[in-house]
Amino acid sequence: MSRVLCLVAISIGLTICHVSPPMVVGRPREGLLTGDPAEGPTTDAKYMIYSNITQKVDHFSNGTNIGVWQQHYQYNWKFYNKTTGYVFLMIGGESSINKTNGDRWIRHEGETMMKWVAEFQAAAFQVEHRFYGSKEYSPIGDQTTASMKLLTIDQALADIKEFITQINALYFKDDKPIWVTFGGSYPGSLSAFFRETYPEMTAGAVSSSSAVHVFVDYYGYAINTEKTYRTVSDSCGDVIKVAFQKLITKAYNGSDSRALLKQQFNLCDSFDETNLSKAVQFFFQNVYGYFQIINQYTGDNKSNATRSGLGVPAACDLLNNATIGDEVQRVIAVMNLYDSWFKPSASGCRPNNYTAFIQAYSDTTMPNENVIGTRSWIWQTCTELGYYQTTDGGNGGIFGSTVPLDFFADQCIDLFGPEYTLDNTFKLVDQVRTKYGGAGTYRGTNVVFPNGSFDPWNGLGYKWNNTNNNVDAWLIEGTSHCADMYPASDSDKQSLKDARIRIHGHLSRWLSDAQAIRQHSGSTTNFSIFTAISIVIFSILF
Repeated sequence: MSRVLCLVAISIGLTICHVSPPMVVGRPREGLLTGDPAEGPTTDAKYMIYSNITQKVDHFSNGTNIGVWQQHYQYNWKFYNKTTGYVFLMIGGESSINKTNGDRWIRHEGETMMKWVAEFQAAAFQVEHRFYGSKEYSPIGDQTTASMKLLTIDQALADIKEFITQINALYFKDDKPIWVTFGGSYPGSLSAFFRETYPEMTAGAVSSSSAVHVFVDYYGYAINTEKTYRTVSDSCGDVIKVAFQKLITKAYNGSDSRALLKQQFNLCDSFDETNLSKAVQFFFQNVYGYFQIINQYTGDNKSNATRSGLGVPAACDLLNNATIGDEVQRVIAVMNLYDSWFKPSASGCRPNNYTAFIQAYSDTTMPNENVIGTRSWIWQTCTELGYYQTTDGGNGGIFGSTVPLDFFADQCIDLFGPEYTLDNTFKLVDQVRTKYGGAGTYRGTNVVFPNGSFDPWNGLGYKWNNTNNNVDAWLIEGTSHCADMYPASDSDKQSLKDARIRIHGHLSRWLSDAQAIRQHSGSTTNFSIFTAISIVIFSILF
């Protein structure tokens, strides 16, 4: 669905219509975990609860900030059996859970987690991430830079801890519930970080396609994207490379050449000749974005588009078809394929105005989901995550050196102020990686890390098995981003079928081990079964 933002430039008497490009710092404009659910059973409304809890605005203020806000959640109690007390939590991420199909993860019974909810007779919850819900479900009610300082990983994890505590008191007072967290992509990282930070709250965590190794200049995304296209068809990668070489020449060959690009690519806006460097970078970031998003979900059972073949093989079929025209025309054909599913704007033209982009996401009033989600996500990349998908891996790459690091760094300054420099981003991202261990020294227990071999994010994923901590990580051959989370399909690769079985095996063991402790913890309802585990271990050791 296109989201159109019309910005009235009163000073010059113009109205500029802007839409989000397909990808903004790796985030699809509709968020990472939304999409059309596959056909299948959907839980009846009578089993669904949509409500909210009262959260602290700042969990770490030591009483100096007593503000509160309402955090939105969804609850499916259809399958819950209080005898076993299992509760599965899907952690919300970089989009509202209140949008169309936002409840798919706990209502559509074909989703992988919901299949296990039914099998293990668990309760299912989804909780919204702070600063991604609508204005009435926001800690402050605006997105000024001062307010956004409360959008941190630490605050989000403390929200989850408080959420579980309150939900236990509200729905499971006498049940001694056993919780497991689930998440994919950024919420997958949160699932792993929560298990590491608050291990007493859960029995285990599923962390699908999570980029836990936060990193600023992630040129590996472009390298992995090229690898996927070349794996499908090496000649396909060659066509992309030639096309980008031609586009670089055209983009820097004078204003008349750029005017022809505007016409050829059906751009909404002419290139800004007064800020040419940024205008050309923005153009290339958007073209590159089409190849990113097609790769990121290739073969996934995410939406009607991917189920109908929108993916790298279909793109390569077009790129290898010389009857379409030269290499540039074939790139446009790929963009048209994507736009046939997701219209880029109301008129069908493609955005090409960096100034309008910055103006749109400088709006701090939380006017709609697009602005809310995109501004919050860019903030997080500037202050904790990095994740800048540059093409800085060298001139040998198929996308050239078209999207440099300063393109993303400048957005931080333009959107949040002069103090949000690249040096500041490097410092803050390093702190997060050190705190949570990244992909090298992650310290959590009872966690699984499935990643797709075609997923361009897998370069930042955790890939090592740690049997001492019961941490299992592996690549699912031939699959992409969060493939294990979507409904099973007859066309799934055997590697994906095996991955779901592998995750299920860990989940079953976590629940069984926790249940054994629960059954021996007596009748005291305020006693954490995971505290009991710690006491048992302590007794054995000492």
